[in-house]
Amino acid sequence: MPLMKRLPVVLRHPVLAVAALQYCLGFPVVKVALSRSECSSAWLFDPRRPWRYHGFISSYIELPSPLDRYWHGTSKQNLRTRSHQARVAGLEVRAVESSSIDEVITHVWRDKGWQTGEIDRELRKIRESLDGVVCVGVFDACGHAVGFCVGMKNGEVVRTLWSYTSQRGTVRWLCFSGYVEAVSAKGGRIIVESPPWAFIGGNKIFAGHLGYLPARIRSI
Repeated sequence: MPLMKRLPVVLRHPVLAVAALQYCLGFPVVKVALSRSECSSAWLFDPRRPWRYHGFISSYIELPSPLDRYWHGTSKQNLRTRSHQARVAGLEVRAVESSSIDEVITHVWRDKGWQTGEIDRELRKIRESLDGVVCVGVFDACGHAVGFCVGMKNGEVVRTLWSYTSQRGTVRWLCFSGYVEAVSAKGGRIIVESPPWAFIGGNKIFAGHLGYLPARIRSI
């Protein structure tokens, strides 16, 4: 919501606005290393304030070193189990080269019923910055793309842009497992997603299994 549209709401509900601000300020600040020379995309970083991540509150995962530690513990049991089940069912996850990203994303979105116009409109957001894109795809036994996860890397941060599957079940678990591996392989330390309140229903439960935490992301 634009600032001028928020102001009347704040003026009508000052107590609620102060309570909301205090609630948000209670989240921890996570400092990350960003490349200021790559802060030109308004949808990723605020060009007016390149030292700040665009967005007040985000959900994030910090990948440990070595990465094997991410998979340990009872909290990741569902991720381990579902990813294994997907592989047993014949699914494979692998990094997608820049030249094939459009094709993989298009296949999945078409299977979900998207039209060509809206697919092209969304893909234009990443076509100019493919050097910073991290993408993995999940493929069935016939080599057909049934899921993907794509993010944009800046410094040690990867912001997830889209994650879609055309099948229900274990596909998204395997997709995220491969995404974690790809982010780490490219030097990413932090995966950033939507604010916690953007996750609803099953997505909120899924995000919890993956280990997302709320925070205010700020660059060093």
